[in-house]
Amino acid sequence: MTTHPQSTVSALITTYRGESPNHLVASLQSLKNQSLPLDQIVLVIDGPIDPAQQDVINRFAGEVGGPTHTVIAMPENGGLAKALNHGLAACTGDYIMRMDSDDISLPDRLQLEKTYLDTHSEIDLVASWSSEFVDEDHDLRLKTSPTEHEAIVQALRWRNVIAHPTILIRKSVLLSLGGYRESVGLLEDYDLYVRLILAGAKIHIIPKVLLRVRTTLEQRARRGNLAYFKNEFRFRLHCLRVGFLNTRQFLLTTCLYGFFRLIGTPLRDRLYAAVRS
Repeated sequence: MTTHPQSTVSALITTYRGESPNHLVASLQSLKNQSLPLDQIVLVIDGPIDPAQQDVINRFAGEVGGPTHTVIAMPENGGLAKALNHGLAACTGDYIMRMDSDDISLPDRLQLEKTYLDTHSEIDLVASWSSEFVDEDHDLRLKTSPTEHEAIVQALRWRNVIAHPTILIRKSVLLSLGGYRESVGLLEDYDLYVRLILAGAKIHIIPKVLLRVRTTLEQRARRGNLAYFKNEFRFRLHCLRVGFLNTRQFLLTTCLYGFFRLIGTPLRDRLYAAVRS
């Protein structure tokens, strides 16, 4: 196996006006606390934010030492995919480490993920298991997934099993695909994995929790409405057309997710917990 110990990493993170300053502090601090230091943090501000968030960003960006901070302020909120593409253009690292502005990376996350990519040249994207939490002192549930490429591909035909904020991806591969597609609604991560697979890229998931994902009732409610289902239907129809899904898989997933998206939030939460554990 070829090793690349001199490879560099850019963390790509976005924030917007709805983010809590305290959550952003916890997220940025978790990047600062990595056992293997980052080379660069690229933070995209997706539209106007409040002064409290801006103060947090200014404080972290102004710290002496540590990774280089690149802050990009977009004049209007354009959505996650657009913000990520703006940030990607400013990333200087060989690898891109995704992160959300309210999640917490465990201290050994970068060390384990970078070491894996450095020593497995055949792998283009590495991710990990994660846990969900509301209270920072307690995790609600563990989110596991298959770990090897072929099993991941089979699972992705039925549902998205890769937690987007856990990924570390080779920048050259992400750029070769043109970055994130901005026309798939809230499914830019799922769409990315499908395009990677169709392009012949290989994926591995480390079977260890390396990220804590903050969740809220509002976020869970967004998983269940007609608009979300319609967007998901269009995406799965695209997957059928490009050959990622066969007709049976398309019909079954459309029916199952139609029911899943349109039932009440409490029942959907119980079903979600059952399939993700």
